[in-house]
Amino acid sequence: MKKLILKTLIFITLFIVFNINEIDSNSYKVLHYDKTDIHVEDTFKVYFKSINSNELDDILKYVNVDVMNYIVEDKKYYARDINELVKTFIKDKSIEDKIYYELNGIKIDGITITCEVNELMKLENLTKVY
Repeated sequence: MKKLILKTLIFITLFIVFNINEIDSNSYKVLHYDKTDIHVEDTFKVYFKSINSNELDDILKYVNVDVMNYIVEDKKYYARDINELVKTFIKDKSIEDKIYYELNGIKIDGITITCEVNELMKLENLTKVY
């Protein structure tokens, strides 16, 4: 009986100290799609492991996708293209940040696209996605 109470107290203490509910997981970012019919058009959220706007602009030239929005720093940005996204993102930044982001690009967390599954597979082969 004492062992059970002791184990329960230890578990509750660990729960409070390490705040188990706040464990960060990227499982919601994993890309799921049906590979059986590759010509079905659908909307997908694609999260990237590490890509900037310059790299993404080059990659999007090779695939036939319609980008609906961009996800940068957990915020959605609606822009016609990457250049407009960069301008929108840096408009409230300092001069140094503006210069840095214009030269190096901004880190893109993800995009929401509409495309056929075969185009999504091409995109997945061109870059690292979750």
